[in-house]
Amino acid sequence: MLRPSVSWLRTASCVFACACGSAPAATTDFFGPSIEPPRGLAKIHPGLSVAQAKALVPELHEPVRKGVRDELVLDSGVGNITLALRMDGGTVSSIVAVVQGHDAARELLTAAWGAPTITRDSLGQPETTWVSEATGWKVKLDCIERNCIVEFVPYHVLESGFFGAHVVPPGDLANLRIGMKVADARKLAPGVVDARAGIASGVDGVREFVAIDDKAGTVRAIYLNLPKDAEKLIADAWSEGWSATEPVGKHVLVWPDPTTKWRATLRDALGYSHDLAYDNFLPAADLFGDQPDTFEALPEKILGRTVDDLKKAYKDVSGVELVVQGKDLVFVLLPTEWERFSTRILAEVVNGRVKQLEFSLPYKPHPEARDTLLQLFEHKWGEARKVERIGTDEHTTLIFHDDDPRVEVFEDVEHGAWHFEIR
Repeated sequence: MLRPSVSWLRTASCVFACACGSAPAATTDFFGPSIEPPRGLAKIHPGLSVAQAKALVPELHEPVRKGVRDELVLDSGVGNITLALRMDGGTVSSIVAVVQGHDAARELLTAAWGAPTITRDSLGQPETTWVSEATGWKVKLDCIERNCIVEFVPYHVLESGFFGAHVVPPGDLANLRIGMKVADARKLAPGVVDARAGIASGVDGVREFVAIDDKAGTVRAIYLNLPKDAEKLIADAWSEGWSATEPVGKHVLVWPDPTTKWRATLRDALGYSHDLAYDNFLPAADLFGDQPDTFEALPEKILGRTVDDLKKAYKDVSGVELVVQGKDLVFVLLPTEWERFSTRILAEVVNGRVKQLEFSLPYKPHPEARDTLLQLFEHKWGEARKVERIGTDEHTTLIFHDDDPRVEVFEDVEHGAWHFEIR
């Protein structure tokens, strides 16, 4: 949990003192018998906007003196507790009570809800909590110097059912795509897009994140931060993930779902936690299709056509981006299930018309994919004819289709990829 600065605590105490003057200290009845936020704040949950929060609890207001945090406060009616909503990018990120005195908070909460549970957080640090599945709230107590922070977090037990039968991001995150403009993403997943520190999902230990490329103004990543025991639950939901190695050498587990065309990648994160990142992919089978003279992902004929013709033909084709590269064109497609980066098909232009297509399909992150891809080529074009390559390090070329188009494939063993030349 993020620890607030001492200056913020002093500001919060000052704000409360200015608002409440000589109000009496809280009694054991302040928090009530149910484990949930007091004074109507149980209506609020992380991810709401300022306007939504104020509509649910009209008594919320700006603090008299603003501190280092963006927040809304609520008069508690007692002299030693300040109630506040912490905001992140105009979105509610957490609900807290600041209790003056190092021992007062634990005494009040224990009197209301009984003895706490002492566990360890993702960093291995002791964590004092009260939990209620009935009310759907978890309360974390963190004491700093003379004051304590009581944080209220929506709570449900994390189970395999949370991940669903197919690989799809939960909730509004499923509406997003990597590379989507932030303005469009904000309409589809309000709150989480603007909260740079993520949003509590309401499921224990699960936090939702949307990372933004500030320079491009687009969605850079969609992911969940998960507790350490999540890997088994994911495997129960989706079966065992396949092992892969990322370009930086890190070991990850990957679940590509050809039904939804979403792929999930589980990586080690801070402490004992994991990040489960979601992105879209184009299954290699859907890239190629079954017809020997066309690609399913590129439905309009390419060879022999002019650049202007192709710009018009592919203007509204979903999932295909056309990029001019000198006199040539590049067709940019989603990555295959075995690759992290876009599939880029170079269309070489000679005398104003496309003469040849050239691209590579890497399998290095998942070596077992080498033979899977080869079987895919044979299914599309039949058995290859082998021809020795002269003057190259790759000694054998596979000729899958002799004419209209001619399909030549050779294996780049060093980089772990199949390379295509089609003309």
